Amino acid sequence: MAKKRKLEKAVEDERLERKLAIDKFFTQKRNTWSEWWKNHDLFKKILFTLFIVTLFLAAGTITIPGVNLANQNQLTQGDFFGILNLVGGGGLRRFSIVALGIGPFISSSLVMMILQTKAFPAIHRLSQSGPQGRIKINFITYGATFVFSIVQSLLLIKALVNPRQGFGITFSPTITAMLGAKGMFAYQYFILPMILTAGSFFTLFLSEQITNKGVGNGTSIIIFAGIASGLIPTFKHAFEYYMPSIKQNNVVLREVINYSVYILAYLLTIFVVVIFTIAERRIPIQQVGAGLSKNEKELSFLPIKANPAGIMSIIFAMMVLSVPTMIANMFDPNTSYYYHWVYSNLQFTQPLGFFLFVIITFGLTILLGVQQSKIDKISEDFAKNSTFIPGIRPGDQTETYLLNIVLRLSFFSSGYLLILGSLQFVQQMAGMPASIAFGGTSIMILVSTAYETIQQIKARYKSQELARKRRMIRELKEMYGEEEEDLIW
Repeated sequence: MAKKRKLEKAVEDERLERKLAIDKFFTQKRNTWSEWWKNHDLFKKILFTLFIVTLFLAAGTITIPGVNLANQNQLTQGDFFGILNLVGGGGLRRFSIVALGIGPFISSSLVMMILQTKAFPAIHRLSQSGPQGRIKINFITYGATFVFSIVQSLLLIKALVNPRQGFGITFSPTITAMLGAKGMFAYQYFILPMILTAGSFFTLFLSEQITNKGVGNGTSIIIFAGIASGLIPTFKHAFEYYMPSIKQNNVVLREVINYSVYILAYLLTIFVVVIFTIAERRIPIQQVGAGLSKNEKELSFLPIKANPAGIMSIIFAMMVLSVPTMIANMFDPNTSYYYHWVYSNLQFTQPLGFFLFVIITFGLTILLGVQQSKIDKISEDFAKNSTFIPGIRPGDQTETYLLNIVLRLSFFSSGYLLILGSLQFVQQMAGMPASIAFGGTSIMILVSTAYETIQQIKARYKSQELARKRRMIRELKEMYGEEEEDLIW
């Protein structure tokens, strides 16, 4: 009997010990996960960014009630609707509640960017007024965003209700019968613009959350998500166009080669854009008191991007030239002379439209290149910090030297932007369907956004690792009772 009780006690002790071991294991794992989660802010920011992007893409699937979309496959980057879809984040493809997307904010930001140049002294002085001036400029930008949202939504609805051909919208018979003529007028020109405007500001709110709490620039990430979501349908249409025999289980070698050439051309364009995105002109600089050096490898550098204007000049040029087309869509195609003249002359595939596209892109590339580089501020900071370019006097001579470099780079990059921007129009002129003609503009946005986001992630990772090492050193000192001594020198 005693032996039996002893055996039962041993079994009970073993069971209890096993239970304690399991509890200890899960407690350690839980503490390890909590510590890991607490010390990995970058991972949380990436997850937050992915969550916001998913939220935006989900909102893009919520269509406006009572509205039917027709021929969305004919939406291309070559017309006004395509431009709005591009800069808006792809919501126009389904005419969702976020159809305008970030487009109105982009338009107002571009206008404010131009107004902050020296050509407009009042706004320029405001931009140089520190944080208070920046707050006022942001307030003006948001006000302009609201105005652009209302105007763009009204013109967009008017143009889509009676489209020239292809892409457009119709109202369902149910809502038409329920509201009547007067109700439909109010729904079309009051309710729908309010929905689109609210969706635009919701998208703006999401982009600001990414900028403040996530990784990357929120506006760029939203546009990136919209473009990336449209890549799969584009490649699907290209596959169906170049390989029609696949439906009959009869693959032709020529079709495979044609589709392969299409993919290789797309990848080659990405490669060229990547090279230009990371390319920069490095100007050697020195600081008074740091010691003079004749070896350029020992000098610091002022980097200036090979494309100082970025992508904004070509986007703005395409938006400006697409406005007449949007206005023309509001006229009767059977009786309006203006309608036929615009479609015969101002399309990007027409000589006059292409010429205007080249001129506007060239001018905006020069203007925005100088404005974005902030030459005057760099020259002023050099003077304050006793920094100089070897062989160049500080002050006006430094500013002139940097301005000449930026102008040369802008002139060179304008040709690069024109080639990529006109890539899709050249493909259409060669007979390629508009639905599969890939645009250099969208590729530039994809590459530049991905590159900037990766660079920001790397910088934050290095900062996080440095903070972690400092925390470990502090904990070790506290563990061994060491205290930091105040140093006199």
